[in-house]
Amino acid sequence: MTTMPAIKRSTIGDQLTALTVRNLRTSARVPQLLMFSLTMPMAMLVLFSQVFRSVAAGPGFPPGVSYIDFLTPAMLAVSTVMAGTNAGVSAAIDHTNGLHDRFAALPMRTALPGMARTLNEGVFTLARAALLALAALALGFRFHGTAVDAVAAVVVLVVLAGAMSALFGLIGDRLRRPDVVQFAGMMVMMPLMFVSSAFAPIETMPGWMQAMAAANPVAHATDALRGHVLGTASAADTVTALVAALGLWALVTAVPVLTRLVRSARAR
Repeated sequence: MTTMPAIKRSTIGDQLTALTVRNLRTSARVPQLLMFSLTMPMAMLVLFSQVFRSVAAGPGFPPGVSYIDFLTPAMLAVSTVMAGTNAGVSAAIDHTNGLHDRFAALPMRTALPGMARTLNEGVFTLARAALLALAALALGFRFHGTAVDAVAAVVVLVVLAGAMSALFGLIGDRLRRPDVVQFAGMMVMMPLMFVSSAFAPIETMPGWMQAMAAANPVAHATDALRGHVLGTASAADTVTALVAALGLWALVTAVPVLTRLVRSARAR
């Protein structure tokens, strides 16, 4: 009597790996989107470094710091926020083409597609950072920190990328239309980018805007990245940036869980 071979069940790690590889392949199959996603931060760096360089002559600007050194870490944070909208659009596309329903019918955890999108954004975040650094060097940028500062900056950047991916992914899951998600993403992205010290010191902004910046994880990430680039960051700067980004990440992750609990309670 012959026995049927045992079917190996896929583990969570296998499923997450498969989903992540699928996202990477999907991104690679659209070379135009890939090119613009990676080169847009470089174009913005060149543009902003030339248009706003007079800010360095202002009274609130840090003395002895060139504007390109001031701007480059900010562009790392800003480009991460901008790229986060890709996760939202990707989530909406999965809903419109029925893939999300297919995922729901499979024996896997509902959080895995979002985790795969986050890992995908993490890979592209590192690629954008490398290209942006090369462009900044051509414009006269100099890194003034240590090897520890470089590692800490990468950690802050990757955690921020995870928080932005989760935030915009939630928007995509809720709105479910790529065109609507793009506009909604812009409305969320703009205050995150500009209500911060990315392009000008926070001290030069109105008081109400300074209060908003205090709750903005992008502002804290920008300050930490800039401190590591200039070699002036403290442990408190890094911890504050990580806590702010992780706090947003946890809050966004908790929303679907709370929504399901509320629906279950109402159904009883």
